[in-house]
Amino acid sequence: MPSLIDKSGKIAYYGQVSWGNLVDWLVTFCLGAIIALSALLLGGVRPDTHVLLLPLFACLMVLHGLWLAVEREEPKRLSYVPVFFLPFVAWIWINVTGLSPTAWRGWYELIYALEAMIFLWVLVNNVRTRAHLWMLITIAISPAAYAIFIGFYQFLQNPSKLANSYAEYVLTLSPEFFGQATGSFADPNSFAAFLLILLPALLIAGLVPRLPVILRVLCLYIGVMFLISIFLTQLFWPLIILLIVLLILPWACFLKPSRRVWGSLLGVFLLAIALLPQAVLSPQFKTRAVQAMGGEGEAVRRILWQEALDITLDAPITGSGGGSFSVEFEQSGRRSLEKLPMTPHNDYLLILSEYGALGGVLFLLPSLLVLWRAIRHWRAEPDRVRLKSGEGAIMPPTKFFLSIGLAGVLSFALCMFSSFVFYTPALTLYGVLFFSILIKSSFRRRLRIPHGGRMRLGYLCVGLVLAVGFYSISASRIKAQALELNARQRLDQVVQLGIHRSGNGDLLNEIIELYQAAILLDPDNADAWIGLSAARCQLFYRNPANYGQIGMRASNFAQRAIELTETYWMAWAQLGIAEGLVGNEIEAEAALTRALELAPNNGNAHYYWAAYLSHFSERRVEAIASVQRALEISPNHAAARKLQQKLRIL
Repeated sequence: MPSLIDKSGKIAYYGQVSWGNLVDWLVTFCLGAIIALSALLLGGVRPDTHVLLLPLFACLMVLHGLWLAVEREEPKRLSYVPVFFLPFVAWIWINVTGLSPTAWRGWYELIYALEAMIFLWVLVNNVRTRAHLWMLITIAISPAAYAIFIGFYQFLQNPSKLANSYAEYVLTLSPEFFGQATGSFADPNSFAAFLLILLPALLIAGLVPRLPVILRVLCLYIGVMFLISIFLTQLFWPLIILLIVLLILPWACFLKPSRRVWGSLLGVFLLAIALLPQAVLSPQFKTRAVQAMGGEGEAVRRILWQEALDITLDAPITGSGGGSFSVEFEQSGRRSLEKLPMTPHNDYLLILSEYGALGGVLFLLPSLLVLWRAIRHWRAEPDRVRLKSGEGAIMPPTKFFLSIGLAGVLSFALCMFSSFVFYTPALTLYGVLFFSILIKSSFRRRLRIPHGGRMRLGYLCVGLVLAVGFYSISASRIKAQALELNARQRLDQVVQLGIHRSGNGDLLNEIIELYQAAILLDPDNADAWIGLSAARCQLFYRNPANYGQIGMRASNFAQRAIELTETYWMAWAQLGIAEGLVGNEIEAEAALTRALELAPNNGNAHYYWAAYLSHFSERRVEAIASVQRALEISPNHAAARKLQQKLRIL
């Protein structure tokens, strides 16, 4: 018998009165806190807010160990299915630590994968009754109310509003997303994916006869609000997924073929009706439609997907390395974009490009196994059972949970085609939630473990050790990333406002301290070494007479970044800037040339080269050509535009 539903009657709906059941409730609330908080903290994508989730994951492992220690089940059984995903996580670890040229970035992907694995293992083996599961589902859906409220407020009142993320400094919504609903997330893509993952389960809960009528009506009402919010994102790819979902969903909700066909047609009709006001009345919707058809906006995905395929072909087995896609794209001589993408907006291509065919197989095989088993059980379960009271027929519980699980996983899998789910921890956890429902409803717990007195103490100790180990490793790197990002944003602000030219070095000193703190936490973070070098170079304006010492220290920091990753163009560019400050023209030109070789289609690389050439009157023509190339790649590059005007005057 699958662990979710116990038809024997030995386990009550709320579970037995025992210490094991009490701890299981604590585990359930901890799981709910993690998934709900991740959705409220901009999807958990910001390192400065993601830090808040790490203690909860550590607490979850401790509670799981405590549950193993106090649970009196004999024989004690766990699910072996999550073990199938361990090879994929292990490959990410090997890839990041041994193969990736950008290991400091790959570590964030590894941490997200470990979090998903922890969440999957605990959820599949705990949350033992339907009451536990319903409580977890309720907690998971609750952040949607806040997200939708913020989305409506953004669309109707304040287009630049960004949900509070509890960051240490003020965050603002990116101007490119003004007028689009982002909810409690940092961008409309993640918000749309969040709604799409939850929507099919809500519609099934509202359409099939299982829950009380009032709850069914509530689910349908929430589903309508989800649909409206999806439209408010002003994106096109969610509409394609929504169309697929509305076509398939009636076949899982209704028994008669005629109702299934009419349900699919009605869904398509309602989608068309909902789109009509936007197509007619919304100027922004029209503009984005024209941009998409003209190769801009969302059509940029075609460029990213092609580059991801090309990167995969360059290293088909092992991939380019964890966390390397953005650097690989930035350094590609094949294509260029003004804004640097972090992912190809397709998680399947992300896995293939960074982890190769080996990573793709290790991820897809266990996933497809679970789906195959779940679909078999779904088809074998009866569609309806008669109530003893004679009031009618309802969908049996196993069929119901399998239906909402399959619907959620289907939508999650579709979102992976057009969004960056793996780079948004909240979305990954919601996918794991539905995936866990499938495992709990279609697999029995067959992994028997010892349950003696010493073993119980051992389980608690293992939980404590794993919790401490995970937190110590993850927190140091996530905090380092948060400090580096904070320092980078502040340094950009200082340079843009020209504060560093006033002779006031207090702000620069604070920025340098942030970079140094990041390096102490994660000495392998090349971005932090590069940023420290850049901040040191700006000290020149406070003490020009000491340019030699300033340049030498900055050069040493840039050299350290190159030692960590020899193929990162930014490290070479910063080395060139530092050597130029010292006056080592040969070394500076060699470093900047190397940066340009590594990133021939990067606007900043051309700008740095042009800025260096501008100091030599005999090379003015070269400088003009290089800055022109920078503006062709990045038309909105303010510094390059200013340099171009200066060169024309000279």
